[in-house]
Amino acid sequence: MFQVDISCVLQRCVRCVSVATKVQHTCLLKRPVTSSPIWKSIISLKDQLIAGCGGQHQAIVVMTTWSNEELPFTAQTYDFLCYIYDHVPWAKVVWETWSLPMYNFILWVAVMEKLRTRDRLRFLDIDPLRVFCRLYDETHNHLFFKCPWTSLLWRMAKSWLWLHKSMSTINSAIHGFLSGRNNLVGRTRRVSPSILIYLIWKERNKRVFDNSCTHVSLVFHRFQILFYMVLHFHE
Repeated sequence: MFQVDISCVLQRCVRCVSVATKVQHTCLLKRPVTSSPIWKSIISLKDQLIAGCGGQHQAIVVMTTWSNEELPFTAQTYDFLCYIYDHVPWAKVVWETWSLPMYNFILWVAVMEKLRTRDRLRFLDIDPLRVFCRLYDETHNHLFFKCPWTSLLWRMAKSWLWLHKSMSTINSAIHGFLSGRNNLVGRTRRVSPSILIYLIWKERNKRVFDNSCTHVSLVFHRFQILFYMVLHFHE
C-alpha cells in the first residue's frame, strides 16, 4: 500500500517556500485566482516569511542561519511560521464534546471557510453555480444560508428549537446557538449547528456526485433524529 511520509512532504513544502522566497521571477511572487490551493499556501507562507523577517534579503539571511544550526531546517521554519491563535468566540460551539467529531470537523472547516465550495475550485475550470438553486456562485455564505433550500432548513430548525435570533452567516448562527450553560438544554443547542452544517454539506455532495436530491423536510427529519440521539445518549 502506498504510504506518505508526512515529514518528507512538510520538508518539501518548506523547501518550496525557500525557493519561492529567493527567486525573483514575478510568477513566483503572485497568487492568481486560478492557482491550486497548495501553490496559494506556499506563496502565502513565502509572503509571511518575508514580512516577518522585514524583507526578502533578510529572509534569505535568516534561512541561511537555519541551515547552519543543529535543529532541522524544517523544524525551525515551522516554529517561525507557526501562529499562536487567540481564543475565538466560536470554540465552545464548534468543539462541543457532545457532538460527533465528524460534525465538529465539518463545522470547523466551514467556519474557516475552507470547505471545497465551487468558488474555491475555480482552478479546475468547473461550473461555479450553486447546486441547489443554480442562480448564484457557490460560496460558503450562500451555500449554508442565502439559498432558499438551506434558509428554509434553518427556519424549520430554529422554530423547532424555539430560537428566534437572526442567523444569516455561520458566525451569527453559532452566536445564536451559543449558551453559557452546561446543562442539557445548553449543550444540545450547541450541538445543533454542527448537525445542520454537516447535513447541508452532505446533501450538497450528494447532489454533486450522486446526482440525487432529498426534500428539505426529510433532511429536517434527519436532523431531529440526530438531535434526539445526542439527547438520549447524554441524558
